[in-house]
Amino acid sequence: MILQQPDSVAWQVFDATLRPMLRTEEYDMPGISVQTADTIEDLAAKIGVGPDRLAKTVNDYNTSIDTSIPFDPNIKDGRRADTTPAKSNWATPLETGPFYAYGVTCGITFTFGGLKSDTHGRVLDEKGGHIQGLYVCGEMLGGLFSGNYPGGSGLAAGVVFGRRAGTIA
Repeated sequence: MILQQPDSVAWQVFDATLRPMLRTEEYDMPGISVQTADTIEDLAAKIGVGPDRLAKTVNDYNTSIDTSIPFDPNIKDGRRADTTPAKSNWATPLETGPFYAYGVTCGITFTFGGLKSDTHGRVLDEKGGHIQGLYVCGEMLGGLFSGNYPGGSGLAAGVVFGRRAGTIA
């Protein structure tokens, strides 16, 4: 859905209540761009979104939150908002200025699939034999992850399997 937006950019919007909960290493790094405004309408103007449209979206979001479930940022709390796409956890009204907008787009961290290899990075054919002179490491190495991955593991796989494949090559 983000890629379908103008310039393939969407905006994460937070209010003054939520802003202190954001991870420092993701939202306070040098070079991170953020737009700030005292009202949703002023924020909309800064990010190139129609002020009435953003105000309606935020109002619809705020009023659709299931407040019978307490907000708990430490667990998947099930506190949802009736939005598209779904907001299934941690739904909290955006009410208190200043408001913050962070532009986000899509990117590929690394592939979850790739070439099958042995533990030395030698690429295997469909019968399990080595393909002479073909090695794999890092993001092109298949079979390490499926549903998710621990942070930094793509780099670690590149170092470990790259060294092993490089030594053999």
